Amino acid sequence: MTTTAISTTVKLADIMRPAPIVYDYSTCRQALRLMFNHPESKCLVLCSPADEPVGLLMSEKFFLKVSGRFGMDTFYKEPAMKFAQKDPLIVDITTEPSAVLAMAMDRHPMQQNDSIIITDGGKLAGAVYVSDLLARQS
Repeated sequence: MTTTAISTTVKLADIMRPAPIVYDYSTCRQALRLMFNHPESKCLVLCSPADEPVGLLMSEKFFLKVSGRFGMDTFYKEPAMKFAQKDPLIVDITTEPSAVLAMAMDRHPMQQNDSIIITDGGKLAGAVYVSDLLARQS
């Protein structure tokens, strides 16, 4: 898929959103609680205790998994990492938005709309949604 260029004046820091953190040792119950406390966010970022991203939970997909036919009670004590995407797209805050969009669109079709984790010095800085990148194409 080809994409048109994103304005060179736009930086990731300008369009990045806050991303709620759930730690890699957290349970699904803790992740669900955080998800409901941040309904505006499309994702939760799983981080190590040093705030380094190690996984991604897309809120909608995660909720569908844990609210399946066995019910949430079955999953409450499970580690959230069990349901996380363990190889999310992670980019440094200095990366050009057009390059980030190209990388996002090069992912498997089931992951193309997943959030992109933004780091600064290896630590979580926020997240960017593909829809935000697409909206800024010139």
